[in-house]
Amino acid sequence: MNYVELSSKDVENKTSELYNKILSTDYKFDLVIFIAKGSYTIGKKLSELGNCPLLEIKATRKGNKLKKIISPFLKLIPKKIKMYLRNKEVKSNVHEKNIERNVIYNVEKWSKYKECKNIILVDDSVDTGYSIKACKEEIERFFPNSNIKVAAFNYFEKSENIIKVDYSIYKEMMMNGPWSNDSKYHKEFLKEYDNWNK
Repeated sequence: MNYVELSSKDVENKTSELYNKILSTDYKFDLVIFIAKGSYTIGKKLSELGNCPLLEIKATRKGNKLKKIISPFLKLIPKKIKMYLRNKEVKSNVHEKNIERNVIYNVEKWSKYKECKNIILVDDSVDTGYSIKACKEEIERFFPNSNIKVAAFNYFEKSENIIKVDYSIYKEMMMNGPWSNDSKYHKEFLKEYDNWNK
């Protein structure tokens, strides 16, 4: 499986590339919703390029406490081993056994943008598709007359049975970006996200 490491500047450039793909289809979005917090930088850049508001939505897998526990240790593991483990995780059906998601968003903030019709839902990588599907369904309930498109830097083929990714840069790509715990840009990413979230 291919691997790419993205700096903060790379993410900006790739988001511009994603934006151009969206423009080429004549889809003019008036709202960007990113899946928190990983795709914040992508969502922020798209909202700037599209000159429109930015909202967030959170989707958590039930019983996903193990990831939080082992997360600090991932920084200590050599890159090759991490890639091997991530590759095994993606190819396994471990996430398909637990497909339910808790979806959370700020109703008060969202209510200010009820008139928005063309919405881009953004994720950094669509692995199984279950998280972004749950988010899209929640957005459809909140904005019943909207036209929602899905944009992601990367998607895995197995997700195509669950949801369609309308715009993407990569396919079947292992990514390490500022949103990754072991990225050297991670602290900067968290600071920026926290400032936006205040």
